[in-house]
Amino acid sequence: MGRLLVAWKPVVEAVSLLTIALPLALWSHLPAVWILVPLLYLWVTKRDLDPYGITLRGIPSARFHLVLLVGVFLPYLVGHYVFGVWYLGRRFSLRFPDEFPQLVLEHLLGVGLAEEFFFRAYMQTEFDRVAGLRWSFLGARIGPGLLWANALFAFCHVFNGGPARLIVFFPGLLYGWLWARTHNLVVPAFYHGLSNILMSVMLASFRNSVIGLPLG
Repeated sequence: MGRLLVAWKPVVEAVSLLTIALPLALWSHLPAVWILVPLLYLWVTKRDLDPYGITLRGIPSARFHLVLLVGVFLPYLVGHYVFGVWYLGRRFSLRFPDEFPQLVLEHLLGVGLAEEFFFRAYMQTEFDRVAGLRWSFLGARIGPGLLWANALFAFCHVFNGGPARLIVFFPGLLYGWLWARTHNLVVPAFYHGLSNILMSVMLASFRNSVIGLPLG
């Protein structure tokens, strides 16, 4: 039993921090909680931050980003346009949300950076220590830890929007893969924020319509 507890210690620690961070985030409405709680714990336990993506290494090439934008985000936008205009009969007129610069900063530096640090850089890393990296997928070594962390990521969103918010599990798979592929916090944080920004633009552009799927 003692050996089992030692082996699963990273998972126990990560889930324990989640039980602290989640109510604090819900109470304060501050996304920064998701980065401050694990950072404080890592500082108190004197951990090296390099394994948690606080590094300049691992930034992919421009080609990588181009393929991702064209292969994932362009179809995402086209799909929403087709669904809204052709299926729902909505009128699309490109429009940016009110206070757009503030929204960009909020989702890139607030929501994206904070949530990706907790659920991918910290939690997925700790889960991987226990579950291991069993599979290779598009240049990344992944394991059950990606699915475990992402399931908790989706579950936490239920508290802001109800069961429909479980849909964030699917884009979360992309963020988890980006973390596994780069081990650089900036990469999944950027695309997490970008997803939310694009969704906000799509929602603002469809008049009298709320058709978008939230991305985190």
